[in-house]
Amino acid sequence: MRESNLSHITITIIFEGSALNRDENIGGNILSIKKLKKGNKVVSFIGKPAIRHYLFETLVKAYGWKPSAVTGQGEVVQFDVTSDDILTSPELDAFGYMFTIENQASIIRKAPVGITKAIGLDPYEGDMAFYANHDLVNRGIKQGLNVTPNPYSKEEHYSLYKVSFTIDVDILGKDEWIVNNKPEFDGNVLKIQLSEKNNKKVENVKELDKNKYETGNGIIEVEKLEGNKYKIIFKLKEDEKRKRIEEILTAIKDGLYAQSSNEQNTIIPLFLIAGKVRVPSPVFHPYIEVVPLDNISYKVIGINDALNNSWIEKVFVMDSEKVRVDKDKLMNKEKLVEDWNKFLNFEKGGDN
Repeated sequence: MRESNLSHITITIIFEGSALNRDENIGGNILSIKKLKKGNKVVSFIGKPAIRHYLFETLVKAYGWKPSAVTGQGEVVQFDVTSDDILTSPELDAFGYMFTIENQASIIRKAPVGITKAIGLDPYEGDMAFYANHDLVNRGIKQGLNVTPNPYSKEEHYSLYKVSFTIDVDILGKDEWIVNNKPEFDGNVLKIQLSEKNNKKVENVKELDKNKYETGNGIIEVEKLEGNKYKIIFKLKEDEKRKRIEEILTAIKDGLYAQSSNEQNTIIPLFLIAGKVRVPSPVFHPYIEVVPLDNISYKVIGINDALNNSWIEKVFVMDSEKVRVDKDKLMNKEKLVEDWNKFLNFEKGGDN
């Protein structure tokens, strides 16, 4: 049974961008872009890690999300759950983590915010540009230095891209750890032993009941399991959970901060379709496509096909003069919500 009365969310956007995800150097001085085959054409794409980075950087700048602490495990860098957890870190809550513990099972959190690749909708036709650091060289020459330009080339692709996000509200705001020892409560500190070398101290804790504690943005519960093991359950308070979801949705709708190869870029939706869904699946993604109307504008197709999906409860659609939707021809109008703020009233079954 669902613990939350919130609906899962999925969003598909179309945006315009240029070579947002570089791949590797070819021949030492050619910067390539990531590419794949789509039907009978080659397109560029932006990988999920890059989209995740741009989304998180936007949340940092817009809402003050704090980057989580990291630690080293051998040569591997990982998030440090002894310093942060989903209650203190929206990043760990939204994007998941894996914390490896020597000689025992790792603590793994699936990312509640799912992200697809951003797939180019226009074919890549081999565009490439030549660059050199002429400005710095000229400065050096004026200072009497014996310097020469360092030429290099970049593959370039200016295209529309399609990317989808999902938010699993059953996972967001809840985390579970399995540990070998019962946590100790001392004063206002809850001590959780993860291993002989890894211990977590949660401070400013208030004991609510036996094995139930309140701290900051949430509740920590301790449950005894068979075999002398214990389950530690972290639950975010409902108002904070709603706040995090709304911040993620607003960041996606209003545009992400993106910079690649020292070039400012745009992940700002020219088209957006958002849905409250019973199952956290990117149900719009395979249907949505664009067809050209003229030399500068496009028409979105596939929305009516997507609206036939029974997982969908409510839908918000936003277009632009450049990427248009013929809203008069949309079916299943009882599912449509015209106002974004009403859509953000995302209680399942709410008056939307």
